[in-house]
Amino acid sequence: MSLLRALVIDDEELARNTLKHLISQHCPEVEIVGEGDDVPEAVKLIRRTQPDLVFLDVEMPGYTGLQLLDFFDTDAVNFQIIFVTAYSEYAIQAFELSAVDYLLKPIQIKRLQDALQKVIIKQEDQHKERMAALKINLSENEEDQKIALPIATGLLFVHIRELLYLKADGSYTEIYLNNGSQLVVSKKLIEFEKLLPPTRKFFRCHRSFLINLRRIKQFVRGDGGYLIMENDQEIPISREKRTELSDALAEMRP
Repeated sequence: MSLLRALVIDDEELARNTLKHLISQHCPEVEIVGEGDDVPEAVKLIRRTQPDLVFLDVEMPGYTGLQLLDFFDTDAVNFQIIFVTAYSEYAIQAFELSAVDYLLKPIQIKRLQDALQKVIIKQEDQHKERMAALKINLSENEEDQKIALPIATGLLFVHIRELLYLKADGSYTEIYLNNGSQLVVSKKLIEFEKLLPPTRKFFRCHRSFLINLRRIKQFVRGDGGYLIMENDQEIPISREKRTELSDALAEMRP
C-alpha cells in the first residue's frame, strides 16, 4: 500500500513537532507533505498537495479546525480528517463533521496508531467498492450493467437503468430508484458522477443532482427550466448547464 500523504495543522509549533516526531518514529505508513498554523494556510496546502489525511487542531486563532470544511465545496473534500485537541468535548463535533477519528493531547502512541488504522481501512474499503463496481460495469451488455452501492450490511448491486436520479446531501448521496425506493449512501455525489458519465446517459444538471436522462418524463422550459422525472419529482437545472442539457436531450430525439 502507498504511503498516506498527510498534513499537520496546529498553531503551536511544539505541538506540530511533537506529532511529526511521533509519526516519524512509530507510523511508517505516513508521509508528512506539509504543515501549517491556521485554517487559511491549511486550505492552501490542501489544494496544493491533495493529501489523503489532515491532522487538524481544533482550537486555533481566527478560524477553528471545525470550520475547515466551510472553505470547500462538498465534492472537493477528498481527504480524511483526524482532529487533534486538548478538549474531549470536541469529539462529538468531530464525528458530526465525518472525521475518521480524534486524538486528545498529549497524544498516546497506541491511540495514534489505532486512528491511522481506521484511515487505512476506510481507504481500502473505498478501493474495494470502486473495483467491484468497475468489474460489473465492464459488462458489454448495457442492460446488464450494475452499480455497487455501499450499505450497512455490505454492497447492494442495482441495475443502472433502475436509477432515476441521485441527490447530494453533504457527505452522503440520496439515491432514488425506479421502483419507488430510496437509499442513502455514505459517498459523495462526485464519486457517482465519475462512475455514471454522460456516455451512460447520466447528466449533472445541478450541483445537487445527477439524473438518468432515460428517466426524464418532461423538460419544462419556463421558469428557468426544470425537469420532471418518472416519479413526478421536479429537478432544478443550473443556469450554466441548460445549453449542455439541451444538447444531450437533442441526441435522444428520433
